[in-house]
Parts: sequence; C-alpha cells; structure tokens
Amino acid sequence: MKRAPWRRAPAKRVYADPFWVSVICFSGLVIASFLAFEQQILDFLTHLETYLPETPAQKANLALLLIALLALDVVLPVPSSVVALLAVAALGEAGGYLVIFLGLCLGAWLGYALGAGYFRMLAGRLGLHRRQPGQLGRTLGTLSLICLRGVPVLAETSVVAAGMQRYPLRRFVLVTTLANAGLALAYALAYSAVGSFLAEQNALLVTLCAGMVLPGLFMAGHGLAKKLRGQAQEHALRGRFTVSYDYPVLFTDHLFAPGNDCLRQQLTAGQHGRVTVLIFADQRLLQCNPQLAGQISSWFSARSADLHLKAAPISVAAGELSKTDEVVHQLYADMLHHGLDRHCYVLAMGGGALLDSVGYACATFHRGIRLIRIPTTVLAQNDAGIGVKNGINAFGQKNLLGAFYPANAVINDFQLLTSLGRRDQLAGLAEAVKVALIKDGTFFQWMEQQVDELARFEPAASRHAIRRCAELHLAHITGAGDPFERGNGRPLDYGHWAAHKLEKLGQHRLRHGEAVAVGMALDALYANALGLLGDADSERIITLLQRLGFDLCPPELGLKDAQGRSLVLLGLEEFRQHLGGRLSIPMLDRIGGCIDLHEIDDRIMEQALLRLSVLGASPFHLHEGYAQ
Repeated sequence: MKRAPWRRAPAKRVYADPFWVSVICFSGLVIASFLAFEQQILDFLTHLETYLPETPAQKANLALLLIALLALDVVLPVPSSVVALLAVAALGEAGGYLVIFLGLCLGAWLGYALGAGYFRMLAGRLGLHRRQPGQLGRTLGTLSLICLRGVPVLAETSVVAAGMQRYPLRRFVLVTTLANAGLALAYALAYSAVGSFLAEQNALLVTLCAGMVLPGLFMAGHGLAKKLRGQAQEHALRGRFTVSYDYPVLFTDHLFAPGNDCLRQQLTAGQHGRVTVLIFADQRLLQCNPQLAGQISSWFSARSADLHLKAAPISVAAGELSKTDEVVHQLYADMLHHGLDRHCYVLAMGGGALLDSVGYACATFHRGIRLIRIPTTVLAQNDAGIGVKNGINAFGQKNLLGAFYPANAVINDFQLLTSLGRRDQLAGLAEAVKVALIKDGTFFQWMEQQVDELARFEPAASRHAIRRCAELHLAHITGAGDPFERGNGRPLDYGHWAAHKLEKLGQHRLRHGEAVAVGMALDALYANALGLLGDADSERIITLLQRLGFDLCPPELGLKDAQGRSLVLLGLEEFRQHLGGRLSIPMLDRIGGCIDLHEIDDRIMEQALLRLSVLGASPFHLHEGYAQ
C-alpha cells in the first residue's frame, strides 16, 4: 500500500486545549506578524513594482511569485490588496485575475489543511490541532465563511477554523472558490475602472461585497432549484428520535456475600414486583470456584421476596470457544426453556469472550432482553465489559456477527480475579497499557513506576490500573460522540489489527491481551520508523511491555505463506474489511495521543516486523535494533 495522500492525512485525536483558544492564538499570530513585518513586505512590493516585467519569462516568474505571496497570506503579513493591484498592473486584467484567483484559492486550502492538522509539525507548533472532536461543530456556518472571506485577519482565521472543526471539505472548496472568484474579479475591475486609490480607500467594503456575490448567487440558485424539485416530487415522511443509554459501572468486593446488596439494587431499580433472573457463567470460573454456585443460590434465597433465580448458574464454554453460533443457539434454547421475556434479567459472568456471546444472544432474543455484565477477568473488567459491543466469530472471521447493545449495568468484583492464573491476570494489563498510550501519558508513567507491583498483580496497584483503565474506556465510549462506531476512527483498537490476526494464526493459543501487547509493540516500531514517535518513547513502550512479562516475539509472528509473505501483515486487509472498506489504523505520535493512518506502507511495516522479531527476550535498545 502507498503512503496516504495529503487529503487523507491523519487527523489528530487529542483531547487538549479548547477550540477557541487555538483560533484566538492564531489570530494573534497573524496580527503580530502584520505589526512586525508589514512595512518590510510593503517596501519589498513597492520595490518590485518599479521593475515591471517585459518578457514572457519575466511575467511568468512574477506571476508565480505573486501567487505564492497570496497563498502564504494565511501565515505571513501579506497585504493582499497591494499584491492584487500589482498583479493587474503588471499582468493585465486577465492575467492579474488568474493570478489573484489561484493565489487566494491556494491560501484558503492551505489554511484549511493547516487547521485540519494535515501539516502536523506546523499545526502542532501553533496548537491548531488541539481541539475536541465535534466541538463547536456548527459555529462556523457557510454564511459565516462567505462573509468573512474578504475581511483581513478574519479571512485567514476562518479557513483555519473550518479545517479545525472538520467543515465538509467539498463544500469548503466550492464556497471558497466561488468567493475567491468574486474577490479576484473585484480587484481586477477596481484597478482598471476606478483606480487603485478608490480600491485602497474602500478595500474592506469592496472585497466584502465581492466575496459574497458569486457564493450568494449559487446558494440562491441551489435553494431555488431544490425548492422546485421539492414541489415536483411528493414530500417524504421523516421521523427522528433519540435513545438515551445510562448504565453504571460499579466496583465492589465479594459480590455474593450475605451483606452485599450491590447487585440487588441494580436488579430492582425501577422495577415493580419480583424480578426473574437467569445466570450464564464461565465454565472455568465455576471450576476454579466450586463454592461460587452455592454462594449465588444462598444470596438469591435470602432475597426471594424481590428476586427469583430460575436455575443454578448455567455453564458456558470459556474463552473463544464460547463465540460460536452453536453456543449462541444453546443460549437461546436455555432462555426459551426457562421462559424469559423482555422484563427478565440475564447475568453474564465471565471473561470478554463470554460477555460477547451472551450479550449478542441477549441483544437478539425477543429483540433485546435485560443484561447485567459481571466481568471475571482483568481484561473484561477494564475493557471488554465496559463497552457496548457484542459479537461472535463466524466464517473464519473474528467478531463478524454482532450487535451494539449496552448492558443495564456492569459490576466489577476484584475478588473474582484472585482465582485467575498468573497468565490471565497479566494478559488483561495489556489493555491498560493500550488506553494509557492513546489517552493518558500520566497513567502510562504511573504504570512504569509501578511495573514490578503490576507484574506481581499486587492488589493495590492492580485495582488502580483496572479502575483507571475502565474510566478511560468509559469516557471514550460516552464522550467521543460515536459509541456505535459508525465512523472509521477507532483509537481503542490500537494494536488490534495485528492482534486479531495473531490470535487466528495460533488458533487462539495467545490470550487476547498477549496478542494486543505484540500488536502495540509492532505499531510503536512502525510509528518510530515513520518519524511519528521518538526513539525514547518507543523504547519506553517496549520496555514496559517486556517488564510486565509479555512475550513480544511469539512463534505466530514469523509465519509466512508459500510466497514468503508474512501472514501477520495479511491482517491489514482483513481489518480494512472489518472496518467497512476503508482502512483506519490508530498510530501513536507520542505517549498519550494518537492519530489515524488510512494507508500503511508495507515495506516499512515489514521492517518494523523484522525489528520486533529480533528482540527476543533481551532488553530493548533501539539503536541495537537498528543495527541488527
């Protein structure tokens, strides 16, 4: 795959300074540059006017220079009216018009690209990318963009602001092109008809009106045509409604202890009469905790006035074995056998895979039955159990079938994690590393400081890591404006394109968290090779993962097909299909922030894969990796 073109350049997904702070700072920068450099540039232009071109070559060079000056007006104190009048004087009305039009269009597009973060280094220096997605999304309307097109300083600020808030690109190009055509025509006619004096004295009024003429005519014509089409066609019926979801994520200990009423409060909230409950539990959980079924039965018996447990917890296959259509059909059969209706509750107790399959069954049984998740693995408590996704594997594809279906509540009981094996306890910490890398550099630094305690799964450190990870996941799901992932950007899937492929290649020998750790390390090396991520940050990521105990070079990483191609890299195409046709890979540009890449350079990714494959279990040193 080729590198992304400029219009597909990654968009920052950072949560930092407010939108208006960046706009005001940029305006201040433009004003300051005018105060500091306007006289020098005016002197330069005055000097340039004394040498009007005579030959075609001189005219072409002057035209290119004037176009460049107008284009750079967005970042330099260029008096566009003086440049425009010089263009008409030197190149004639037609030539001057063309130069002015091209320069203004290039300047508008440069401002949009700068605001959108396409020029990462410059945008980063100015702080223009530091905006919240969707924030003040309707503040800059089409009419505002047109009206500000001819106003000094505000014209430059408006195009930058349009890029920052992701104003539709096609509409932006159309509106600014029409406005620039009017402005260029005004400059050309003003110089030839009424002279530069009048144009200078009334520059603001002339340019403001001229920039509004063509876009205004287009909008009026478009509106009229739309109205005429609407009258010729039968009006469609339209309906619109919103659905509000509210589910708590609770933390407790010994959920089924006699005095713990956390679960009862969730089951009876807003209910009238006795609540019917059916429990599906992870097979391994029941085997490792033989007393758990009795504790659950006693707990419900003590609350029989409010709650009715239909049967003892029903055992479900553990891990990825639960994510099959056969298991889901058995879940349907059990719910049907026990007569569950949409007012009954299902409790799903297990790891992320079981929560996925039971959640999918609940989302589709009677078109939705009430669900409470009780995650029993680290990964489920800090990640899988928090989200709204449910699904099963089918036709050889991971999570091919599924539904977005939020649970009524999520209850995390830390004591349920104590019976897990060391491998399962540590595997879930990969998701904590992931969310720290993309969301919270301070949390990542804390994990570095507590790495030994986390590697031993020491309770205090582990509790904090799980809670902070869950907090960050929940904040993204509820605050990023796309909980059902209708767009392509999915920062929570950092490291997952390779992880999904590695799990499949090893027939799920690797735990999901173990595969994610490998995927994060691979993507960190790729980002480092691109120049997005510094050497020190790359080393910190690899070192933390190794010290936590992750094997970053599993056998699955080196598998190749008959043509010698890495099988892991084939996961990019599968991930693209899973996303809906357009690749979108979250990639770190620093610890605590990421961007989306829509194209991956296969050659550079192969190099990153090679670097990762030679790390082995030895301590990570970036420059040694380069040499090897």
